[in-house]
Amino acid sequence: MTFLENFPVIRRLTLKNWRSYKDFTIDLGPGTTFIVATNGVGKTSLVEAARWALFGASSTSGNAIRVDADSATARVELELPDLRVLAIERTLTRNARRRSNLHIQLDGAPIAEEDVGQHFLEAYGTEPGFLARLAMPAADRSSDTPSHLGLEAHLGRYYGVDGLSSAIEQLKKRNGVVAAEIKKIKEVNAAAAQRLDHLLEEENMAKLRAEQANEVHQSLKGRVDRAREKHRRRSELAAWKSRHETWRTATEHLAERISAELGRKVSMELLQPAIDEFLSDIDGNIQRVRVDIAVNESTEAQLTSNDQDLMAAEHDCPICRRPLDGMTITSAHEANADEITRTRTVISGLKSTEADLLERRRRAKEILDEYRRVPHPGPEPEMLQGAAGTSNADENIEEQLEKAFAELVEARAAHKNATREREQAQAAGKAMERLESLFRQNAVLTAAIGATEATRNELLTETIRPLASEVSQRWQALFPGRGQLVTRPDGQITRSVSGHQLTFDAFSTGEGMGATILVRLLVAHFATSVNFCWFDEPLEHLDPDVRRQVGNALSRLATGRGPLRQVVVTTYEERLARHLQARDPEHVKLLDVRQPAGR
Repeated sequence: MTFLENFPVIRRLTLKNWRSYKDFTIDLGPGTTFIVATNGVGKTSLVEAARWALFGASSTSGNAIRVDADSATARVELELPDLRVLAIERTLTRNARRRSNLHIQLDGAPIAEEDVGQHFLEAYGTEPGFLARLAMPAADRSSDTPSHLGLEAHLGRYYGVDGLSSAIEQLKKRNGVVAAEIKKIKEVNAAAAQRLDHLLEEENMAKLRAEQANEVHQSLKGRVDRAREKHRRRSELAAWKSRHETWRTATEHLAERISAELGRKVSMELLQPAIDEFLSDIDGNIQRVRVDIAVNESTEAQLTSNDQDLMAAEHDCPICRRPLDGMTITSAHEANADEITRTRTVISGLKSTEADLLERRRRAKEILDEYRRVPHPGPEPEMLQGAAGTSNADENIEEQLEKAFAELVEARAAHKNATREREQAQAAGKAMERLESLFRQNAVLTAAIGATEATRNELLTETIRPLASEVSQRWQALFPGRGQLVTRPDGQITRSVSGHQLTFDAFSTGEGMGATILVRLLVAHFATSVNFCWFDEPLEHLDPDVRRQVGNALSRLATGRGPLRQVVVTTYEERLARHLQARDPEHVKLLDVRQPAGR
């Protein structure tokens, strides 16, 4: 069994008299299939026909029928995950009274149209409308955006939150009925207006109480933020102390070394000034020794020259030219040689001194260089008042915040207010008693609507968080340096640019296509059991590098290692598609539709 036979997917699409296709059939299978052709050949028509046949979702009208025909037929054969084959055939006619015909079979047996939705729900975890928007692009590109998916409603159904949405709608309907009855009673019982004003005053008092509870809640939130700031400051101080200890240990060691050189104790605080002073003294001594060496070397040269002149004079004094006897000449030579020897001894001693001074200077410079390489810890971080330790108040702040929220909810639905309203309205008669009851119902329903909406929104936000995080990570890999992507439960997408949120409408065409692809694929993975996904020319308007990345990613989506089993991509990028097919012929197929049958 080959890879193409392993998984249930859309197996066949058959078209008759559909736009440019007179009688056309394509067989499909698992893996990624690139449908290639130049623009205007009919790639989009194939996707449009498959979408219409499978879901009946299309803006298609009579213009899909070939000019020389009275009707057009599109048939899709879909193998469900339980291996049963669902065949749906739709026929579009020019007859205004009977615009389309529908035939549905499951494993060859006819089934009703209303049963198809249940089969889709069982197979893919979603209803047909959402499945159509997710798995196949809309013919109208303006509708093929994340905000048009209907993501919020789907997440509600998929994660069981739709019960809350239904409850909210029911509560709003009931509250509308209550509000209408309140209005009617107030109009009929004008004499009770003063009492109604009092009830409104009580309602305002309840609102004030809720606002005060909210202030407490906000104050505790501020304390939470400060506690977190304290923790951050403590962490910074601990890191500084560690750096300071490293610096102190190294500096003390270097201070000991320079103390040995100087022959006196040097503290680490005065390390660099002591080294600078020592180097200055050393440099001065070296200069003086070198001057002495130069003077003595000059003396040696003069003595040597005098000795040579004496030898060349031939018994005459080289200065006064008077005759010299042999003893005088010998004595002069000996005296001159002694002086030269003494001078050379002095020079040797001076050079030894110079070498010693240079070595001491080298060692001092080495210590100074090591000191400069030791990272300085910088100034000690400032601590917030009371940040030295963790108080019990800081440890319990989260619990206090939770209690404050509970008190806020309780304040909005306080029984005391409802009881006071009932007791004060008893004397108003049956109508006013009814009004009192209605006010209580209105208050309870309003509080219930607010609480239920908050719960639903919180649950939806939490359920979409992993999906939104994955979308943002994939987006940054695809479009590096273009900000983070934020995906909301309702499908609205923004990206951050220099601290501002850029809406999806302001994205470039390539960015919008990239974001749409990511959302469709990741929603299919995280929030459905859908195993096929079709894309109509997703590589258009993309930069060459991004186009290659997207094409490469699409070619690897349906290799059998993930939930997707079939990806179909229409494109005019034939060269890229052929490269991807040649790289992985088992999982990537190429379908050329430039010469459709009957065109």
